[in-house]
Amino acid sequence: MNKANRTTSLRQHKLTFLKDNNNSIQLQTRSQSFKQNISISPDKKSQISPTKQNSVFLNGQLLTRPRSKYNQQSNLSTSKLQDSQKMFLIQQAQQQQAQQQRAEQSPVLHRKQQSDKVLKYDLPKISPIKSRQPIKQLQPDMNQLDLFKREQIKQNIIKNAFTKSQAGKNEDNLTKTNQDSFISLQQFKDNMSLFGVCDGHGQDGHKCSQFIRDNLPKNINSLLSQNPSSITESISKSFIRTNNQLCNFEEIITTFSGSTTVISLIVDDTIYTANVGDSRSIICRLQSNGVKTAITLSNDHKPDLPQERRRIEQNGGRVEPYIDFDGSSLGPSRVWLKSEDIPGLAMSRSFGDKVAASCGVICEPEILTHKIQEGDLFMVLASDGVWEFLTNEQVIDMIYPYYIQDEGNAACVRIVKESIKLWKLNDTVIDDITIVIVFFNKQK
Repeated sequence: MNKANRTTSLRQHKLTFLKDNNNSIQLQTRSQSFKQNISISPDKKSQISPTKQNSVFLNGQLLTRPRSKYNQQSNLSTSKLQDSQKMFLIQQAQQQQAQQQRAEQSPVLHRKQQSDKVLKYDLPKISPIKSRQPIKQLQPDMNQLDLFKREQIKQNIIKNAFTKSQAGKNEDNLTKTNQDSFISLQQFKDNMSLFGVCDGHGQDGHKCSQFIRDNLPKNINSLLSQNPSSITESISKSFIRTNNQLCNFEEIITTFSGSTTVISLIVDDTIYTANVGDSRSIICRLQSNGVKTAITLSNDHKPDLPQERRRIEQNGGRVEPYIDFDGSSLGPSRVWLKSEDIPGLAMSRSFGDKVAASCGVICEPEILTHKIQEGDLFMVLASDGVWEFLTNEQVIDMIYPYYIQDEGNAACVRIVKESIKLWKLNDTVIDDITIVIVFFNKQK
């Protein structure tokens, strides 16, 4: 075999043309990594151009090598190049076939896919018939929208709630049973939140307050479900129902035991406060001039109030403070039977207290409503262990710095400590102390 008279270079591979005795040309390639002979017929030799680096004839067919990273690696074998060429051709054919199918199914969708270069995922296939059908207009669920709106209002109003309850001490400075209980249900019912404080008294006072804590929310929920249009009526009936259940509960003796209760039910931006006894609920409002004001949400039910005294006396009771052996008056006004010095209750409304109920003490709550306004910062519910020696203004002044710092738990601790300090200074006993603080978000 005689060697051909010229050698050329294709990219990084050297090609040498060889001519044998049968007047056929062979193309021999040399590189650092491979050597292979490729037979080329004489009539195709003229079509091989050293400058056409991406095309070569093989067995009478023109193969196009894709411009990719494979062409830039000098150490790849010809077999690997041929495999990449085949894969490229197969992928091209598959893509063209897929595009043709999508174009046949939906020409409009195909044109959009071709024009939208940012689209990184395949759209669902839509037939031409379905694409021409009018889109069904979905009607919004007004109940769901209304519920969502009310839930947003509630979440925008209530920021957080904090609680603390501590048992008092008797004359011997021994810690006694805590007769207070509290209710803190931020997610009570639909768009409602429920908070409350129960202050028990008597031998089974702790059982009474716990019974009210566990059953009053259930009764409110049940009656509101039956009559959602009248919130005040449902709350009032729930108090009466809970009291009947308590007085008929055999495990709790309510002859001389009972409990006061104050609750605040927040519905959207309205607070319904129901009170029985001398626990109390207030709101701190920041005026435009920077002055803080305590807004009362409930009234203490003391026996010497004109309306309360009148009812008790009409039912065969009397109202006067405790009289000692010297005839001196001691302590606050109390409820007594007409001819006996029992029960001596220091409030005119309560749960339980069967003897006191026989002479005009009732469990029917006084319900007041309050619309949350701009400047209303937080709400406080507490037993009379707090209100005995602290005024409303003193309480909100102590809590306000903690509201600014969003430290509700620290605010509860501060109120309890101040209350205990004042009880030690003014009495030989310390009452049970319970407080619930609800922080509001700023209202617009």
